[in-house]
Amino acid sequence: MITAYLYRSCTSCRKAEVLLKELDAEFEIREFFKQKFTVKELKALLKQTGLSVSDILSTRSTPYKEQNLAEKDLSDNEILEMMTEEPRLLKRPLLVSGMDAVVGYNEDAIRALVAKDNAV
Repeated sequence: MITAYLYRSCTSCRKAEVLLKELDAEFEIREFFKQKFTVKELKALLKQTGLSVSDILSTRSTPYKEQNLAEKDLSDNEILEMMTEEPRLLKRPLLVSGMDAVVGYNEDAIRALVAKDNAV
């Protein structure tokens, strides 16, 4: 089963959801703007998938730019804390199946994730 961490107002998230439905993927949605992550959840997700904080940090997001985060020397924990308070700092969509994940909209990667998930 794929967990799709989405934001309904995000075009890429809506495209990912449509693709998952087209592929008859078994998935559940968590709207992480409504049900925000905790630092503990984010750490567990990173550990599970082998992703790093920088892999899921949206450097194109408005809060990233407004707060000049590129200029700051922040620890991973500080960034994770900021992500729990400001979900726009997370790249989206985030699709997770077991130890595999797709960050951002990438049709080929999503298709591969669904194929691997269906094979289990």
